[in-house]
Amino acid sequence: MVVTVQQSTTPDSRSLPAVATVAVATVGLGLNLKAWVLLGPHLHERFDVTPGTYVLLVGLPLLVAAVVRLPVGVLTDRYGARVMYPVVSLVAAGSVVGLGLAGSLPAVIVAGAAAGIAGAAFVVGAALLSRALPYGRRGLALGVFSLGPALGVVTSVLSRGFDSEGRRAALVLGGLLVCFAGLAALVLRDHAGVPRAGSPLRRCVEMIRLASTTSLSLLYALALGGLVATAVFLPVYLATAFGLHWFDALAVTGVVVGLAAAARLVGGWWTDRRPTAQLLIVCYAVAAALCLVVALAPRQWWLTVPAIAAIAGCDGVASGALFALIGKAARADHAGAVMGVTGAAAALGAVLLPLLMAGVDRLTGSRSGAWVLLGAALLAASLYVRAHRLRIGLGLAVRFEPAPSATAMTVAVVGGSDTRFGAAAVVARLAELAASDELIVVYGSDEPWPPVASGNVLVTGLRDRLPRCRVVAIDVPLHNWARGRLAMLLHEFLDAGTIAVAVTAMADLRGLAAQLSSYLEADRVLMISYSLARGADLHEVWNRGMAATNGS
Repeated sequence: MVVTVQQSTTPDSRSLPAVATVAVATVGLGLNLKAWVLLGPHLHERFDVTPGTYVLLVGLPLLVAAVVRLPVGVLTDRYGARVMYPVVSLVAAGSVVGLGLAGSLPAVIVAGAAAGIAGAAFVVGAALLSRALPYGRRGLALGVFSLGPALGVVTSVLSRGFDSEGRRAALVLGGLLVCFAGLAALVLRDHAGVPRAGSPLRRCVEMIRLASTTSLSLLYALALGGLVATAVFLPVYLATAFGLHWFDALAVTGVVVGLAAAARLVGGWWTDRRPTAQLLIVCYAVAAALCLVVALAPRQWWLTVPAIAAIAGCDGVASGALFALIGKAARADHAGAVMGVTGAAAALGAVLLPLLMAGVDRLTGSRSGAWVLLGAALLAASLYVRAHRLRIGLGLAVRFEPAPSATAMTVAVVGGSDTRFGAAAVVARLAELAASDELIVVYGSDEPWPPVASGNVLVTGLRDRLPRCRVVAIDVPLHNWARGRLAMLLHEFLDAGTIAVAVTAMADLRGLAAQLSSYLEADRVLMISYSLARGADLHEVWNRGMAATNGS
C-alpha cells in the first residue's frame, strides 16, 4: 500500500524567524495602541473634562476602530501585512502628531478619534501571526501578541513623568511609528499563498453576515468588551466612588489592564493544549460571581480593586482563549477578514458596555447596578457556552472556496481521538474536501450512540461550515450491517449531494473504510490525523490511479 502525506502549507522560506515575527508584530501593536490611548491625557490634563464626558470621548477611537477593522482585515488578506502594517502605522503617526499640535478641544477630539484607526493594527498583526506560525504554536504566539496593550500602558506611565499633557509624547510616538512602518515594510514577508482576487466590499458583506449568525463573535465581544469596559469605567468609578485622585485612579487601572493583558497570554497557551469551551465556562462564571462581590462589597477601594482586577483577569483569559481559537481555526486566506470582523465586534462591545454601565450608574443612582448588569451578562454567557460547547469549539465557520479542479470520490477516515482536542482543525479539513470532492466520512468512535461529546461534532461542524449541504450520520454496528446495502444507501446520498458520516466502532474503522471504498469505487482513501504541533493533516493511504499502475 502506498502512503503519501499531504503537507500543511508552510510560510515563505524568506520569512523572519517565528520569534522575530512575534516580536515585530507585538511591538507594532504596542506603539499603535499607545497612539490609540493618547487622547485620555489630552482630555484630562489640558482641558479637564468631566468624568462622564471623558468616558464618552474616549469611546470615540473605539467606535472608529470598530468601523475600520473589517475593511483593514479584508485588505490584509488581499495585499498582506507587509503593506497594511506600514499603512496603518503611518495613519496612526499622522493622528498622534495632530494630537500633539492641536490647540483646541474639538481639534484634539478629531485627532484622537482618527487615532482609532491605529486599533486596526490588532487585525493586521493577528492575521500575520495566524499565517506565519505553525498550528501548535499559534495560540501562544497570539497570546504574546496580546501583550501589546500592556506595552502601551507601560509607555504611557513612563511618558507621563516628563509630559503630563501628552504633547511631546505624541510627537515622539509619531516618529517611532514612522520608523516602525519602515521596518515592517523592510523585514516582513507574507504567506506565499494569499490570493488577491474578489471584491473587498463583497468580502466585508459576507463576513458581516457570517458574524451576525454566529455566537462566537458575541462571546468575544463580551469578553474583550468587558475587559475594555473595565479599563474605561474603572478610573471614573474609583474617582467618584472612593474619591481617589485622577492620576491614582489611572495608575490602578493601568496595573489592572496590564494583568489582564498577561492573562490573555494564559488563554492563548491553554487553547494550544486543551479544548476551549470548559475554560470559557469557568472564566465567565467566576467573573460573574466577582461582579456580584463588587456590587455588594464594602466601599473600601483596597477591597474592591482586587475583585475588579480578578474580573479583568477572567475576561483576559477568556478573550485570549477565544482570540487564539479564532486565529487557529481561520484559513490563511481568510485570517485578516476573520480577525477583522471579530475585532470589530469586540470594539463595538468595548464601546457599548462602558456606556451602558455608565448609563445604569447614572439612572439608578447606585454604583452597584452597573456591576450587577455586567455580572448578569457574564453569567448568561457561561450558561450559553455550557449548552453549546460543540459549536463554540469549532471557531468561525468561513465558507471555503476551492480552486477549480477535477472532482474525486473520496472516503475520509477519522478516529475519535483526533476530534477530542482537534475538532476545529479536523472539521475545517473535511469541509475543504467536501467543497471539492464527493465525500463519505467514516468515523471511529467507541462512545455509546449517539456520541454526544465527540461523534456529533463532525455533523455539527460540517453543517455550520457547509450550510447549503445536507449532512447525515449513520450508525454502523460492529460486524452487523450488510455492507453492500450500506454502500447503496451511501450512493443515494452522494447522488443527492448529501455528506454522510458513517459512525462505527474503532475496531472496525479501517475494515469498514476499505470495504466502502471498494463498493463505492472510490478514487482515494484519506486518513485525517490530528496533532498538537501540526493540526489536522491528510494522509493518502490509497489511490485508485496508483493502485492501477502498481497492478499493471
